[in-house]
Amino acid sequence: MNKISILVTTLLLAFAFPDIYAQSNRLIPIEVQKAYAAGTRSKKGTPGPNYWENHAHYQINAELLAAKSQLKGTEIVTYFNNSPDTLKILVIRLYQDIYKKGGARAWSIGSADLTNGVQMDYIKVNGQAVKMPSGQYGYFYGTNRYIRLPHVLAPGDSLVLTAGWKFSIPKTIRNRMGNYGKGRFFIAYWYPQISVYDDISGWDKIDFNGITEFYNDFNDYDVHITTPQGYAVWATGHLVNAKEIYAKPVLKRYFEVQKSDKIIPVITQKDWDKNKVLNNKGPNIWHFTAKYVTDFSFAAALRYNWDASSVLADSVSGRRVRVDAIYPDSSKTFQRAAYYARKSVEFMSYEWPGYAYPFEHMTSFSNGTRNGGMETPMMANDGDPKDTISTAGLVFHEISHSYFPFFMGTNEQKYAWMDEGWAAYFTGTFSAQMAPEYPYFQRTAQRFSHTSGRQMEMPLMVPSNLICNFSYYRVQAYTRSSLAYKFLRNALGDIKFKNALHTYMNRWHGKHPLPFDFFYSFENTTGQNLMWFFKPWFFGPGYADQSIVKITNGNKIIIGNPGGLPMPVNVTCTYSDGTKDSFNKSTSVWSKGQENIQIQANKNKKIQKVVLGSASVPDVYKNNNIWKK
Repeated sequence: MNKISILVTTLLLAFAFPDIYAQSNRLIPIEVQKAYAAGTRSKKGTPGPNYWENHAHYQINAELLAAKSQLKGTEIVTYFNNSPDTLKILVIRLYQDIYKKGGARAWSIGSADLTNGVQMDYIKVNGQAVKMPSGQYGYFYGTNRYIRLPHVLAPGDSLVLTAGWKFSIPKTIRNRMGNYGKGRFFIAYWYPQISVYDDISGWDKIDFNGITEFYNDFNDYDVHITTPQGYAVWATGHLVNAKEIYAKPVLKRYFEVQKSDKIIPVITQKDWDKNKVLNNKGPNIWHFTAKYVTDFSFAAALRYNWDASSVLADSVSGRRVRVDAIYPDSSKTFQRAAYYARKSVEFMSYEWPGYAYPFEHMTSFSNGTRNGGMETPMMANDGDPKDTISTAGLVFHEISHSYFPFFMGTNEQKYAWMDEGWAAYFTGTFSAQMAPEYPYFQRTAQRFSHTSGRQMEMPLMVPSNLICNFSYYRVQAYTRSSLAYKFLRNALGDIKFKNALHTYMNRWHGKHPLPFDFFYSFENTTGQNLMWFFKPWFFGPGYADQSIVKITNGNKIIIGNPGGLPMPVNVTCTYSDGTKDSFNKSTSVWSKGQENIQIQANKNKKIQKVVLGSASVPDVYKNNNIWKK
């Protein structure tokens, strides 16, 4: 879609009829309307009676060629067509083709990491070789490969895809994975992956350009990883052959972790010095399995420290979750990462979102670079921030993605705010407890004040993959959306908000929710029409600006909302005798769609000064927030 199309879409959204219940489909894309008609989704915010998802089982054998900074592998993929459609093609994702010479990218990567992309040794469907490219069998487009099936895949049937491949692991410009030097690797988005075929778009054909993230089915994985001598590996899922791999001292501590609240140093530098980490003095084969997860990644490193503990995540069942922190001895702050991971899982399980942590373990791997992080199921690729507050926030943020998009299979390519917004919001609630002196939401509000309403800011319902400016992508994915969730909670109150959130999660975990599933589920659960909030915050137009309209003779303070975004109202009134009154109204004060609200100050005093706003509420124009007599 070009810029003109985006503008037209935005204008259509701007003038759409505001009430979903008013029999108007203007807000709802045609593909989604068809899903309601087909019964795959419901306007109650639940999966429809005909909802379906496709599924695959991956058997992968991979080898890390550390000295060459390469990875090679073979895979057998059994793909099940649970849809009602007959499939004539397969769409295969090769994410590492982003480094292919001549490929389209959102930013320049220079020449150091340019390659010929993923080199396919072979690819077969049901044992029949597919030549690529070939006008008869398939073709390339960006990071996707399209295979015309020699025999169609009928509903309820399955096929077997086999492939062999290799690629160079980037060392300079690393996009969410790579070779970080000194024997440090994080490997993600690395195997030929069958794209998602869903009830909305059919095959997901969005090309990977480096900005937006991912959208995957829930699959099963059986993975063997061969590494050179001395490398330890951590990965998604369960390590099947721990007893074969680890030396007895490490193995003993490894099993102690599962029942310990204490942080246990599973591997230390002393263990490496004494050669008491790995049983095998040569290459090792690591065997991992994972069921019903959206992806698989792994980290491999030389002489890394491993701290671990476990957390009671479900007090009813007694289920515990292992948390791992993996870091080099030179780390600045990651020595505390296991503690922050423990606190994160506890907070998520019992406070926000207040939903028992859904996976068996969570590993936070520090690659040794300064900042940044990237989530994958049960694994996070983190930097090494210079201060502990940043490290705590980074560890929490990436772990919180376990819910969105790994427990809830949201489409990060189209609607990044459906996962990044929640992660950013939950991080703020965690920060308020762990580091109350750190102004997390104040900084978020300040950032939004600098970008809200500008021409490059896109409404949340404009698909994220259409935004080619990374700064404004982050505004959409993280900033605006986290504030929207924060102010929705403020409007509903904690009890209703959490109940609606849990209902939405229960309905859509292990599935692919859309924004409308979120909207309808919250409305259905609360029994409220929330379009007065959803339309300006998610569809637009709307920006952050409240104003003092006037002060009446009867000491009524008239507050306007010219920007259109419903937000809390905070007013401080100073009287001529030096006394003050504070008035705080929740976001719900705008629920009737009115342009102004009235606040009654003390009628028996003279108002000297009125100040509108707070540090946690964004506001583009500060000059209309103060009134003086």
